[in-house]
Amino acid sequence: MRHYRRFLLLLAMLSAATFGMAQTANDYWIAADKALAAGDADSTFYYLNLFREKFGRQYAYAYTTFLTEEDYRTLHYDARWTAFMDSMRTYKHETEDKREISYPKKAVVEDTNAPIVKRYDIQLNIDVEKKTLTVTATAQIDFRDRESIDLTLWKNSTINHVRYKKKELTYSFGTKAKSTNTYIQQGAPLRLTAPQKKGICSITFDYTCNLDSLDTWMSSMEKDWVQLGYYMAWFPVNSDSRDFTANVSVSINDGYTVSGSGIVERMGDKWEMSQPWGGFDLQIVASPSLKSKKMSSDGRTFEVVYTDFADADADSALVACSEVLQFYTCLFKTNPSNDYMKFLVVPSRGGGISRKNFIAYATKRFNEDFKTAIGHEMGHLWWNKAPIFSWEDWLNEGFAEFSMLWYIKCHFDKHVFECYLEACRENARHACPIYEVDRDAPEAYDALYNKGALLLYDLEQKVGEQRFFEFMQGVAEREITSTTLLLDYAEEVFGKEIRKLIENRIKS
Repeated sequence: MRHYRRFLLLLAMLSAATFGMAQTANDYWIAADKALAAGDADSTFYYLNLFREKFGRQYAYAYTTFLTEEDYRTLHYDARWTAFMDSMRTYKHETEDKREISYPKKAVVEDTNAPIVKRYDIQLNIDVEKKTLTVTATAQIDFRDRESIDLTLWKNSTINHVRYKKKELTYSFGTKAKSTNTYIQQGAPLRLTAPQKKGICSITFDYTCNLDSLDTWMSSMEKDWVQLGYYMAWFPVNSDSRDFTANVSVSINDGYTVSGSGIVERMGDKWEMSQPWGGFDLQIVASPSLKSKKMSSDGRTFEVVYTDFADADADSALVACSEVLQFYTCLFKTNPSNDYMKFLVVPSRGGGISRKNFIAYATKRFNEDFKTAIGHEMGHLWWNKAPIFSWEDWLNEGFAEFSMLWYIKCHFDKHVFECYLEACRENARHACPIYEVDRDAPEAYDALYNKGALLLYDLEQKVGEQRFFEFMQGVAEREITSTTLLLDYAEEVFGKEIRKLIENRIKS
């Protein structure tokens, strides 16, 4: 996940108080955007300078957002742009240098014998008008001789039955309790007591979800856009279950087209989604205006699913997906096993997610930002083996972010690459160490993404391109899942000095 920095910045600006006729930071930014779109450079700088004078110190971290804004690049060779950015960088450094580095740590403690869900078979009825879900979910649970399993379910759910072989099971569902899953803020803890047989059991859950109060990232229950997934726990989510398969049969109001993170087909009056590959999420999307386009290349099928995205942009996205896949395949000398890839264009909040064979990204048009998002998210086809809920996720996110940087270096103008590289360095400048950072803390983003990417870029600069990418090819081929294994392999390839260098960068 990435590309939500400006979205968060704009949210912060929108919340800024206004007194009398005073303008917010967002007002000046929007005015500058409009002037730029009209081709009025003088007015653009007028509003940018008002933003800088009145809010520059308050929003100093906007410096890196301005660096990578494609629309502003026409101004980069204007002396006024240099003066504006020099001031913003100064404000950023002054603000950072006054602040102590916050380092929320959380050591990895993994229960390797924790109960898991191996498969879901779900009957899902979506009533968009009433904003409700009716769900019958059969979960194949391996209790591994434990007394119970902990799950998370949408907090405004009414559970009718939880059964094993038609017998009711004991459970507790804390609808008023705080979610135990950091990523599912509107979830409620559901603890299920194991039946007498504590091995693999098929447990059936019958429940309804009222989604009136849905306010969760990458989630929606509106007439023009329905999106259900992990972050709202419409299905019983277990945090330790990251490799389950699934089949979801979807019924929905007339006039809606359905898609999702698996292979979706219309079967009579229902939509059937098969997800035969292992994963930890079940994304379901629907809209009256949902469209899709497909393209086959080198034995793979690429699909773009969208609503208010131009058809020509969908064609461009398909071509970009194919080009990025081919580029990374040549770069890392390994070939992802998947023969199917779906790219969902989300018409709502900013950001993106990457799952096996499925990428979702929020945008209105095909532009540089979208292409770089493809570069990052498709990098996860190679870098997705490490645990995602701990600091070890830098092996996924930092490596994907580096892959995106290298894609930009090889396919964009040199100046564009320099802007992204500087933004990465600036975002990492005051970031806490990667080692044992609490993955759930906001500070983790710059540590895992930007510091991780810079570590790899600087390593390439030190050892040389050929040796570095031979190393990356080995990491991909060995499917390295931990920092310890990475350091051992680095020592094997480069020697103890480079191992120590990498270790020091991770811990500093």
